[in-house]
Amino acid sequence: MNRIVISTIAACLALLPLGAAAQRPHAEGPRKEHRPEITEIVSDLAPAQKRKLENLTNDSKQRIEKLRGQQKAVRDSINRYMDMDGDQSRTLYPLFDREAKLQAEISRQMYATKVRIDEVLTPEQRKELKTANQRHHKKKKK
Repeated sequence: MNRIVISTIAACLALLPLGAAAQRPHAEGPRKEHRPEITEIVSDLAPAQKRKLENLTNDSKQRIEKLRGQQKAVRDSINRYMDMDGDQSRTLYPLFDREAKLQAEISRQMYATKVRIDEVLTPEQRKELKTANQRHHKKKKK
């Protein structure tokens, strides 16, 4: 009975990275749908604001892509060990923890970028960006 339960859990975990990639295609490669840059969404940006936003978003993208690359390498390792026979928990459990930490760091970086963007924009521009983001998320859900 325990072997059946463990086999079922292992099979589900083996599919998890594939499911995550299917839900977030940009995590494994280029985004399928181009999301406009902030400088394309928000109107009436002063030249200094535009420069700050471009620098800020470019830096953020580089940091996040580096983390996503590390996350992909960990997922690849997880998949390799999942395919092996025998108990690989001594190797897999730390890899699960590493993947979770990388995802948490990606989320922290995204939030930190949002806070820095908010500091650059006026209240009206933040409202404009928020409205555009809500439209984008509604369109994505369809």
